[in-house]
Amino acid sequence: MEREHLKSEAHQEYLKERDQVDAIINKMIQEDHEMMRITRMKQEQAKNDMILSMHEKQALLKRQRALEAYEDEMVRKFQGQQQARSDELQAQKAAIEAAREAIFKRLSEEEAQRRSEFEYAERLRNELQVAEQEERDRQAEMDEI
Repeated sequence: MEREHLKSEAHQEYLKERDQVDAIINKMIQEDHEMMRITRMKQEQAKNDMILSMHEKQALLKRQRALEAYEDEMVRKFQGQQQARSDELQAQKAAIEAAREAIFKRLSEEEAQRRSEFEYAERLRNELQVAEQEERDRQAEMDEI
């Protein structure tokens, strides 16, 4: 009976220790599962962070391209304005030069006409002097006769 009792106590002790070992093993399994769950969560978070970072980078690149396109458009507009201004100045210079040339041509024509009139008047004066001289010479001949 005592042996049975000891055997029963030993069996009870064995069952108690086995339950403790099972509890420790179950606790370790739960901890492993928790660690794997945390690791998966960290991996998913890292993956989500990477995707978010990639989207942010794409958005940043898109904004940069839009800004560059805007800057290029502004440069083209500025160059167009500069070219228009330059063309306008060139046209104004050409108009001024054309007006100057027209005035110079008109003045040259007027000068040529004045010179022509002066030369005509000079020729008439010379002819008149020659005619008067001839007349005086004739008169002198007549007086002499």
